Amino acid sequence: MPTSGDEVWAALTWGAVSSAGLLVGALAGSFGRMPHRAIAMAMSVGAGLLLAGVSLKVAADAIRIAGPLAAALLLLLGAALFSVSNALLAQFGAAHRKRCGDCIQQPAESQQPGSGAAIAFGNALDALPEALVLGIALRDRVVPLALVFAFAVGNFPEALSSAAGMRAAGRSRSSILLLWSAIAIGAAVAIATGYVGFGSLGEAWPPRLQAFGAGALLAMTAETMIPEAFHNSPRFSGLLAAFGFGLLLIVHATTT
Repeated sequence: MPTSGDEVWAALTWGAVSSAGLLVGALAGSFGRMPHRAIAMAMSVGAGLLLAGVSLKVAADAIRIAGPLAAALLLLLGAALFSVSNALLAQFGAAHRKRCGDCIQQPAESQQPGSGAAIAFGNALDALPEALVLGIALRDRVVPLALVFAFAVGNFPEALSSAAGMRAAGRSRSSILLLWSAIAIGAAVAIATGYVGFGSLGEAWPPRLQAFGAGALLAMTAETMIPEAFHNSPRFSGLLAAFGFGLLLIVHATTT
């Protein structure tokens, strides 16, 4: 069935809502001076939200439709592809792109030439699994509000920490805001593009791609968010992550 223009605009709008946290976080990280502990607390809640979003909606739907074996294998494949890509980017200075700079500083361009581009590519890579997952989820008749909420709020500490780290490494506010604006716009467009593209696939493919995206999201959370959330952070960071997880449980229950 062809996708109407209204559906495309609706997908683009929901994509913009889920990406709004990136812009808000980039603004806060560029102009504010939040201490590492505060950023780590926000990152802990964000990690809990994303983990809940993956388990409640993405992985659960993939297992139900594609089956546990296929979902597990594709989840591992998605995680492996993200981890390999992340490891390659780490060689060029993007390993600590989600660090705020207080405990582990991002490399400056003078220290490692090309690190700015690597950080930009790395942050764009982090946004791709969310775009893949949400583009598929929007094909349902009911908008996955809990998933949109998890991405919108979870994106805030990601951009906050990264932008603060980029400022600490000597990068200009204009370049930081330009980068994160491009990532947010690109993510929204990717979600709408995915929504259109996935409509032409057979029924078997969307749950498989959801499982693949879930694996990439899990790897992204583990490799880029959790290290900042728990490094020299409050001892109750685990409680904050559980709070984020529980918060999405409530949102999911009230929106379904």
